[in-house]
Order: sequence, then structure tokens, then C-alpha cells
Amino acid sequence: MSEPGPQTDLPWSPESTHLRVGATANLRDLGGVPTADGRVIGRGRIYRAEALVRPGASTTCSIWDETHADAYQALGIRTVLDLRSAAEQGRAPSAWPVATGAEHVAIPIEEGGEGDTDYVRQIREGRRTTFGVALRVIAHAGRLPVLVHCAAGKDRTGLLVALLLETLQVPRQVVVAEYALTGTLRPNRVAAYAHLFGDSGVNIADIAVLFDAPADVMAGALAELDAEFGSVPAYLHRECGLTAEELGSLGVNLLVPA
Repeated sequence: MSEPGPQTDLPWSPESTHLRVGATANLRDLGGVPTADGRVIGRGRIYRAEALVRPGASTTCSIWDETHADAYQALGIRTVLDLRSAAEQGRAPSAWPVATGAEHVAIPIEEGGEGDTDYVRQIREGRRTTFGVALRVIAHAGRLPVLVHCAAGKDRTGLLVALLLETLQVPRQVVVAEYALTGTLRPNRVAAYAHLFGDSGVNIADIAVLFDAPADVMAGALAELDAEFGSVPAYLHRECGLTAEELGSLGVNLLVPA
């Protein structure tokens, strides 16, 4: 069982973002997430989720069920950002575009899938271009509402969303709590991969944390960006090539008065 995420002293809870639609477990509308200047993310503008695939395509993803078609359509999503590797997308194409009628935009992160929580390495090893491309899509008003997903909606999605929230001046404790919610919504994820370790001698309990969403891991990664670049927006500007105008557009398009 996952440990509860960090508590905040703001009138907001991570659980308020969770949407129960179809077979999904980790679908969230980030509307209502508060910023340090008293604004909030608008409802129905930016979503995050796990992969949704057709029946038979995967045993570790949520399964698209046409029974819930109306509920998926009602989300109003215009663009789906798929962060899974090219191989993952080939094995199990995203059903999010089918479910929502949205355009599918593949922005593959070839490493960093479930079980890889070394976010500092991911930040340093070739993710800069990917983060820049994804955030530029979100900064484009005509692309909204946007849904971002990877496999579990935890690591790759979690890191991108954390960078986005930091840019919007969401308090760090809220950013970390929002990330850690995946550990509650999709607990004991290591069980889905236990068969891969077979007779390797690996104690599943010893590696379970790698498949969880530990708050201290995200907090540490963001602290390292602060230490090296001064802030996450400075990292996105200097290393990911986002202009001040593009960074500003994220707030213009996503934030509303509380």
C-alpha cells in the first residue's frame, strides 16, 4: 500500500482532480490546482492519465470500453499527447483519440517507463527536446483541452506535469502532492510486472518503490533543478528552448481567477 502524499495547508486536495471514467484509474482534470498568486488552473483544460488501449492490446494498461463512449467524449479533449516510446505505441496504440475524438500527437520518450524513477537522469539525458515540444503544444490555445499520458500516467507524465505546474507557479508542496496521488490511484503496480522477474532472485518487495510514485523522489528532482538553474522555468528556458512568450502563454491559456 502506498504511503499518503505530502499534506498541504491550502484548501485543495489532490483527490479533487480524479475523474472516474470507464476503466481508467488515473485520469485527472488538473482544473482547480492553485497557484501561488491566488489563481487556479481552469477546469477542462489540461488532463493527465494512464494509457487507454483496445481490448487484447495490453495487460498493464486500462482498456477502452465503448460502453463509456459518451463519458469520454464529454471530456471535450482536442489533443492527446502520447509520451510512450515508439515501441510501446506500436504494440498498443493509444485508444484515447478514438475514445475522445481528439488528435493524437506522439512525443515519444524512449526511456523512463514504469519502474524508472531516476528523474534527474531523465532530465539530463535527452529529455530537453521532448519537454520543449510537449509544453509548446500545451502553450498553443488552439490545442486545448490537452490530455497527456504515458503507460501508467506516473513517471513520464508525472515529470512533464510537474514541470508545467512549476511554470504556472503552483506551490512546490502542491506539485509534489499532485504527483504522489498516482501511488494512491494505482497502488502496488509492481505486481503487474512480477512475471518478468521470474527466477531472477529479485525480491519484488525490494523494488516495489520503483513502481510507486514516491513524493521525495519528485521533490528531490525539482530541488536539483532549482540548485542548478535557479528555478524550473529557468531550466525550461535555458535547456529546453522555451521562450518567455511560450512560458507566459501557458499561464494565459490555463489559469483563471480562483
